[in-house]
Amino acid sequence: MFRIALASLSILFALGFMEVAARFIRARQQGGKEGREEALYTEYDPALGWRKKKNATVTYRRREYTVEVRINSQGLRDPERRVEPDPRTFRVLALGDSFVEGYTVDLGETVTQRLESRLRAAGCPSEVINGATAAYSTDQEYLFYKTDGARYQASVVLVFFYWNDVIYTDRQDYFGTPKPAFEMGGGVLHLHRYPVKEKPRSAPQAEAEDATEAPSGSALLELVRERLWVSAPDVHDAFARLGLWNPIPRATPRLEMLVYDRRDLAPVEDAWEKAGAILKALKKDVEDHGAHLAIVHVPGRMEIQDSSWRATQKLYRLKDGAWDLDKVRNKLKGFGASLGIPVIDLVPALRAAESPLQGTYFIFDGHWNARGHDVAAQAVLDWMKQSGSLPAACGGRRSELAPLGTVWNPASGSTGDSKH
Repeated sequence: MFRIALASLSILFALGFMEVAARFIRARQQGGKEGREEALYTEYDPALGWRKKKNATVTYRRREYTVEVRINSQGLRDPERRVEPDPRTFRVLALGDSFVEGYTVDLGETVTQRLESRLRAAGCPSEVINGATAAYSTDQEYLFYKTDGARYQASVVLVFFYWNDVIYTDRQDYFGTPKPAFEMGGGVLHLHRYPVKEKPRSAPQAEAEDATEAPSGSALLELVRERLWVSAPDVHDAFARLGLWNPIPRATPRLEMLVYDRRDLAPVEDAWEKAGAILKALKKDVEDHGAHLAIVHVPGRMEIQDSSWRATQKLYRLKDGAWDLDKVRNKLKGFGASLGIPVIDLVPALRAAESPLQGTYFIFDGHWNARGHDVAAQAVLDWMKQSGSLPAACGGRRSELAPLGTVWNPASGSTGDSKH
């Protein structure tokens, strides 16, 4: 009886300790709300909709990270740079959204800084400029290059393309906040909203996959429930049938998710046509400045993690045969082939780096963690080495670029036809 009592007390003590820890985590989680931080370091811009404030500082506090974001005197989340590069320095410019801005990790852990560190470690004097801004779409990234990015005189420009870029490139606002918009006429782009109307930015809706019930009762039980939601949805609903919590609810897929629908839906196809026209225009501008453009495909977490896809299926009640998780990357490769733009596919590298103990994305936040940024940087560097886009001073063959439209597979270390 003494041993049973001692074991029971030990279990109760352990559960009590975990409950206290879970309450601390929950309090920290509730301390930071999506969108509030961005309002502190972004401002209205008539050409782009919004941009980062020069010399601003803000701290993101989430359950999985606490990160201080500092903006330099040029309005970039980047070390201080001279606008004109040193003639001996190989310069790369990265365009993108929150994945590249990287507010979920420390500056030194971002994909641009990891790429720069790898280049320098290989004896290549280089700078990788982080020209990304959270919530930008491909149209804003193109306009940023025209208004600001081109003056950095990069030799290589990387445009990181995430799946929701398709729909938001065809929209006049981002969750109610006005943004620039292009119209298509006779196959030609026309910017028809300039200057952009000034309006305070709205916080985006939370990712539906990460939606949670209002916390109540045991914080430990709630933490377990949330963890099972995103990593083991079938187990989550098995416990729900026992009455521990509610099952994963039913939700309607948002418009941007329809890019994975096997059907070629008219609104999605129209958005893809506009995205292709913008990429074509960006390519021309980049080449007019004596540089080369490459597209980097940034996969969503559900393209990499089976558990994330299962959770998404349960939430939206998606049937296996109706959705194609490879559709965005294959469509992007097709654009690369037709436009003559190399496509760097990060899917193989990120999938290869996944393990049960350490992934490349955060558990609750849909962005890369530090490991994900590092893997992406290595994949881009591998492409640079194999494609000949490094200058001779860095051990490359700058004039011998890979054939235009080639897709780089970083897992196999080879190039292949973009249609495969």
